[in-house]
Parts: sequence; C-alpha cells; structure tokens
Amino acid sequence: MAALSRAEDRHFWHRSRNRFIAHRLRGLGLQPPAHLLELGCGGGSVAAHLAGAGWRVTGVDGHLSRILEAAARTPTGTFVVHDLRLGLEPLGPERYDVVALFDVIEHLEDPQTALCRAAERVVSGGFLVGTVPALMSLWSEVDVRSGHQRRYTRRELATLLSSAPGVDVVEIASFHRLLVPPLWLLRRVNPRPDALERGLEVPWGPLNGLAHAALRAEQLAGPLLDLLRVPGSSLWFAGRTG
Repeated sequence: MAALSRAEDRHFWHRSRNRFIAHRLRGLGLQPPAHLLELGCGGGSVAAHLAGAGWRVTGVDGHLSRILEAAARTPTGTFVVHDLRLGLEPLGPERYDVVALFDVIEHLEDPQTALCRAAERVVSGGFLVGTVPALMSLWSEVDVRSGHQRRYTRRELATLLSSAPGVDVVEIASFHRLLVPPLWLLRRVNPRPDALERGLEVPWGPLNGLAHAALRAEQLAGPLLDLLRVPGSSLWFAGRTG
C-alpha cells in the first residue's frame, strides 16, 4: 500500500492521468466548484488533484485505510467508507454534476449495473465519466494480479456506456498513447511474476520527469491524435444524462 501511495503522488502515469482527467472535464464545459462524486476513489489521488483546482469532491471506497489516506490528501473533501457492491443507497438522495469511475469498471464482473447505479446519481444534464485500460493486446500478468476482468475497446466501452438508461455517449478518447509500444514489449519480451510491484516503483527522477513531459506533449496533440484514432493504453469515456 505504501508503494501505491508513493506512485500516486510521484509516478508519471498517475500525474499525467490526473492532468488528462482535469483537461477532459474542462472540455465538457465543467468548471469548479462543480461537485464530483468519485466511486472507487482509492487513496484520493484524482480527488486531490481536482480539489486543488477548486472542485467540490466526494469520494467513496470500500477500504478504510484508503479512505483515511484520501481524507488526509484532501481535507476539504467528503469521503465515505462503503462497499459499492451493496449499492449507493447509503449515500443518501444527493445528485452530482459529475459521477466518476476512474479505473474501476474493469475490475467488475457486472460493470453494466455499476454504470446504471452511477448514472442515477447524476443531475439532469450532468456527466458520467471514467477511465479504463485499453487494448487486449496489452493483457498480461499485471492485469491478472490487478484483478482486471478485461481491457476495453472503444466499441465495447460505447456499448456498455449507452446501456445505462438516460445516458448518451458524448466522447470516448484514447490516452497514454506513447506507452503502448514499451508496454507491449515489456509484457511480451520479459514478463515477470513481480511485474505489478515493479510497475509501482517510481522511475529514476530524470526519467520520470521526461516521461511526464512526453505525455503532456501527447495531451497537447490530443485533437489530432483523436482524429487519427491513434490507440492508447487507456480510454476515457463521458456520457451525458437526459
């Protein structure tokens, strides 16, 4: 858990994902102090990034240790310990401008039910958003040990999102495109049983900074790369409620 916490604070993957999420939310016309509910918030890395930009954040996770970590990261947020498999009724009747599942549904045997429940908590005209790992060609022992059920394609994700009543798919976009070749090589040429643990190690400082800068440049080129449908190791999705 300590390794995960360090990675969330410093690793280029987490830092660039947080930046990408904030960028896509702005692209949807959402601005602070909009209220975002993050389901499966973990240690609150994304929530802390958004709260730092002025968002109101509420996070829910089933692990007390992770919720305590999230609350420490974001004292202004609201964090609740709750097993999401039991539904969302204990959260009360409140609805939110955005409900988010960041790298959550790939862990679920029934992601459709999770998305339907999440959509019920979005205000009319609000957004259901999230991220998932992409490209089954990247499937490896890392996914198995992470508890993933699958890695998604754009079509699969669009079908799943549109199955939530009252949700219209707004956008599905790839990101972390520059990571596809090295991930494919690492997971094919030199698979290791400790690959998940090694993936949590923060790279050497200059290398970590260079990777973050490269992914930031990728984000700036996002519109062109979206047009060309260049695949990434992750996918972002957004749907709007009626």
